[in-house]
Amino acid sequence: MNYKRFLSVLCTAVLCMTASGFTSDSLSVEKDKEYWINRYSSVSYPVKTLKVSSTFGVRKDLFTKKKASHNGLDLKANYENVYSMFDGIVEKVGSDKRSGNYVMMRYGAFTVSYCHLSRKYVNVGDTVWAGDAIAVSGNTGRSTGPHLHLTVRKNGQLYNPHTLLLYIKKVKKECIAALGGEAAAMEPWSCSDFISRYAAMAMDHQKRYGIPASVTLAQMALESDWGQSELAINGKNYFGIKATRKWVADGKPFSEHDDEKRNEKFCNYASVEESMEHHSKLLTSKHYQRYCAFPATDYQNWLRGLIKAGYASGKGYVASCEKIIRQYNLHKYDIIGNKL
Repeated sequence: MNYKRFLSVLCTAVLCMTASGFTSDSLSVEKDKEYWINRYSSVSYPVKTLKVSSTFGVRKDLFTKKKASHNGLDLKANYENVYSMFDGIVEKVGSDKRSGNYVMMRYGAFTVSYCHLSRKYVNVGDTVWAGDAIAVSGNTGRSTGPHLHLTVRKNGQLYNPHTLLLYIKKVKKECIAALGGEAAAMEPWSCSDFISRYAAMAMDHQKRYGIPASVTLAQMALESDWGQSELAINGKNYFGIKATRKWVADGKPFSEHDDEKRNEKFCNYASVEESMEHHSKLLTSKHYQRYCAFPATDYQNWLRGLIKAGYASGKGYVASCEKIIRQYNLHKYDIIGNKL
């Protein structure tokens, strides 16, 4: 048994004890950095931002309008990545009229079903680590809108998912206290942190290439899931750029991911800077300039030009980018960048 698996088993044991009324204080005297880093990595929230829309227990049924038992917890999640809460095994993947598409994970004595999914990344028998993306939330099954429903069972009996979320919060808090600033650096960035980190780079590219900084930042955020996608984390590809035949023939790095087709090849980079550089050169190529010959302060026409040039096939791509630009006031970086 390797060290990572040992920690996985240990954390599952702690989870079971904590849920039964015990605490983990007696286990956490050790201050070793590697222990705390691995412990911190052994838990993950199921979505990037936790906002409960419906709690566990009796509630008013949204369809019948009568009181009924709600066997899980609903979280707001608008077609975004869903992450495994702990290290575990995929026990079941399926679909039914009530839960829609779902993935059931086995975590020791617990099972967690992630329901109403639009897309599933895993298969039965897969070993999954905490924080791995296992699906995309959606609106399948008996649902009134996109969200993530969690159903938890302990030894086969229904269990309040909120207890596990509190456990995850407790573990993260313990690790942050033990590691100090190092754990804070491991937390997923907030959207504001993400923008702050890359705004200067985007404005520099606006000056050099004429691409609106707001478009660069919005595309980065959307394509990389704010830096949390597998392709962004492992391949430093923040723009979803696919590998051409020439890229592959030249021996440049790539990785395969399911997109419009299965196992499509995507470019990998050594750094985020390299990823942005490739993106900027692509958008200033002859093909894209046929559709994107607009001032750097005209992000609306730039986005529409990218769609005409074939950058993305999704019908809501422009609207999604514009929403990010408006929500985070990214157009201000176009104005600043234009004065550099």
